[in-house]
Amino acid sequence: MNSWIIIGFLLFVLFSNINLLPLPFNQYAYMLAREKIKQHDRAVQAQNNLTAKEKVVNLYLEVLRARDFIDTKHYFFPARPIESEMENITNSPFYQFLTRLPKGGNLHLHEFQVLDRRIFLESIVNSPEYNLLYICDQTSCVTNKYYLKYFTKNVPNGWTKVKNSNWTISDIVKKTTLTGMLNDLQTPLYPTDTEARWDLASQYGAFRFYADLVKHNATRFRHMQLILDQALEDNVQFLELRRGFFGNLYYFDEHGLQQPINATEELNYLLKFKKDYISKHPKLIDFLFIIYSSRRSSKEALKTQINNLIDLQRSFPDFIRGYDMVGEEDQGYTILFHSDNLLHAFNYSQHSNNTFNLLFHAGETNWPEEHIPSNYGDGVSTFENIYDALVLRTRRIGHGLSLAKRPDMFEYIRERQIAIEVCPTSNQILGKRCYIYFLIVHLYLFDLGYVADLRNHPGIVYHRSGIPIVLAGDDPGSFGYNQLSVDFYLATMAWGLSLADLKQFAWNSIEYSSLPERKKRKGFQKWEYQWNRFIDSSYRVACNQVFPDIKMNISDMLPAYGPKSKSINVTLYGSGFELAICKTIICRFGNQTTHGTMVDLNEIICSTPIQQYNLSDVPISLFIDNKVVPSGLTYTFVPSLSVIDDGTLTTTTSSIGRKLVIFRKEFVLFVAILFIVRL
Repeated sequence: MNSWIIIGFLLFVLFSNINLLPLPFNQYAYMLAREKIKQHDRAVQAQNNLTAKEKVVNLYLEVLRARDFIDTKHYFFPARPIESEMENITNSPFYQFLTRLPKGGNLHLHEFQVLDRRIFLESIVNSPEYNLLYICDQTSCVTNKYYLKYFTKNVPNGWTKVKNSNWTISDIVKKTTLTGMLNDLQTPLYPTDTEARWDLASQYGAFRFYADLVKHNATRFRHMQLILDQALEDNVQFLELRRGFFGNLYYFDEHGLQQPINATEELNYLLKFKKDYISKHPKLIDFLFIIYSSRRSSKEALKTQINNLIDLQRSFPDFIRGYDMVGEEDQGYTILFHSDNLLHAFNYSQHSNNTFNLLFHAGETNWPEEHIPSNYGDGVSTFENIYDALVLRTRRIGHGLSLAKRPDMFEYIRERQIAIEVCPTSNQILGKRCYIYFLIVHLYLFDLGYVADLRNHPGIVYHRSGIPIVLAGDDPGSFGYNQLSVDFYLATMAWGLSLADLKQFAWNSIEYSSLPERKKRKGFQKWEYQWNRFIDSSYRVACNQVFPDIKMNISDMLPAYGPKSKSINVTLYGSGFELAICKTIICRFGNQTTHGTMVDLNEIICSTPIQQYNLSDVPISLFIDNKVVPSGLTYTFVPSLSVIDDGTLTTTTSSIGRKLVIFRKEFVLFVAILFIVRL
């Protein structure tokens, strides 16, 4: 019986395709498999296919990015404190290139923390309100040190009139921006205290210095105009502005008394302002508002705020588009704590015909998910804000840093196409500051934010995982600048982004915005027009570049052999390939030529000719712009190569391999006959 089982097994092996002996895996098969994996990876990385012109511009982007990398490799800006590197970043040629790139929209932006405070103060200096501007700078100013406010009369003690005083705009900016405070800070903070910078910002009022100024109607509309002017200059065409509730606007009457302007009046003024501005600046797509409450609000206060918001939103459905809760997550109530009132907002959103959505800050923490907030704690982990945001069908997640620790949730978020608002600069600066001491002498300080080194920011993981992300500025004015290009620069340098990635981010910022559908379609048209202009101009610049100090060098080639009867792709690796940008690339295999394609600064792909002669080993070289670039390498044509693709890995069977397979079957047949004879 056992003999018949053995015979049956041998006969099964004989007439099956089971390979008992491993097939040899040669260089040709290796390169086919490698190229298959690489093309899959590139397809995931760049969801937008690039046009021929865009591919050239992408190569130019790589050149500029590589130059900055070489210049800053040992002092890499994305790994350095932003407050000490801002001037170096904005002076970079690569940064200047990114300022011209149409970025679409800025979807995570706090309205009164947007504008560069120097620009804002200069606008006041050149206005009638300069005569009313006072700064709280005396010893009696304890809780509102360096605050700014307008007074027509009855100026309280402790306030100094700015005009004709020793105060300069530079001095005020230094005292009232977070970067200025950090550079001026003398007291060390505990190195692992994640509350450190939030506490600093709160203690010195970094986010509230100008709260009274922007309530003044004339100043408020100048402020809004400057925000839009600066956005367009930075090639940002759409803004979603998060702000507190309307209804705090005022003006001075003829007696110098403050007269209130209610929320409805303010919004009507804003609608007229927007219509006038867009008529003069048709490049702008739109600006909308997302209203927020503080995480530290009581349940009663939040209930009142949401009811008031719903009433106002019904009257302005195309202007007020959503609701959020803001503030440091580790020091505020969770979404679950406020869930009863938020359910009211959710139910309203579900019947609003997509005019109103919930868009939650969630996961803006670097603590483990077991961490329980210590101050306003309600017994629930900060991490679980993500759960509740998803339950309430948030359209986007603000920051989402802690999500990186739960990759099991990626698929859930990806399937529902929930975008993540990634704010690289904000995530780096809002953290903590560390000091190094030697013999009690202060030597050096450096920053540790939520993500101190942006090379480790999870935003790139989300993007590569297929989760839609948008780059956003958060609070740039309070940090000391107002350009979204800063975030684009830091992300591109830290993550090695391509033009396809940046194009995807810009597209996402419109697709996942709160724009009404009719305006979204118009928004895409406006953005695409600007994008095509940018590509055309950048293409001309790229094609006119001169690289006098660069020499092209071919260092390697894979595979080094292939079939003579079939054309395959061969990759040449080397340096100085930027010389081939916008040039026709001819690949020479001996005396035969084919066209080559430059895929990045270190790779050129050549298709092999079908060999008509008996040559086997031929030299390979490039012919670019009437110049020959020899490789010193030889390509070998072989008579034939049989390739087997099992769907996961490309393998080959050489002539030796085929003989081994034949030998295996002959051997199995021989053993089977022996068993039969023995029986």
